[in-house]
Amino acid sequence: MLKSFVLSLLVLTAVTTQTIAQNKEVAAVEKAVLDLRAAMLSGDAASLTAISSKNITYGHSNGTIEDQAAFVEALASGNNNFTEITLSDQTVEILGKIALVRHNLTGTTHNKGADPASINLGILLVWQKEGKDWKLLARQAFKR
Repeated sequence: MLKSFVLSLLVLTAVTTQTIAQNKEVAAVEKAVLDLRAAMLSGDAASLTAISSKNITYGHSNGTIEDQAAFVEALASGNNNFTEITLSDQTVEILGKIALVRHNLTGTTHNKGADPASINLGILLVWQKEGKDWKLLARQAFKR
């Protein structure tokens, strides 16, 4: 009886410890998503570079694919200019050093040479843990 109690206690402790660690990683990814949102709104090149992987593939809903330099330049130059971003219905799944984030993105843009426009997108973000930080490795948007 005592052996089964101790074994049950050890299993419960291991599961609890793993759950706490998982919850910390989910919170860290959620913070990275908010940091990305803030960087996209500000168009700050240093913040956009810091939050993204050197190997990023950034997919727009129109089919355009950008590497890190193009992603940063488009937002920092105002060619792509988000004036409002609201995220909803977010899910986060941690798979080792990879995190999959899905959410809906609504808001407004005012890109260079264009009138302000409303956007309503579904987004898949792929984050990769690099050291202690989560970096955006891939993003794909689709029109909703």
